[in-house]
Amino acid sequence: MDTRAILDHQFTVAAYAVTWAIQLGYLAWLGLKWRAQKRTAERNAKQTR
Repeated sequence: MDTRAILDHQFTVAAYAVTWAIQLGYLAWLGLKWRAQKRTAERNAKQTR
């Protein structure tokens, strides 16, 4: 393999890794927001009793 092909492959792998990291980070952020919203809803339900 020539140097150019190796670099192209490395950049492609890096781009996929960054994309997956961003997507997994966003999914984790959504999970944290959902958990906080659930906790707030439970607190509000207990206060109205």
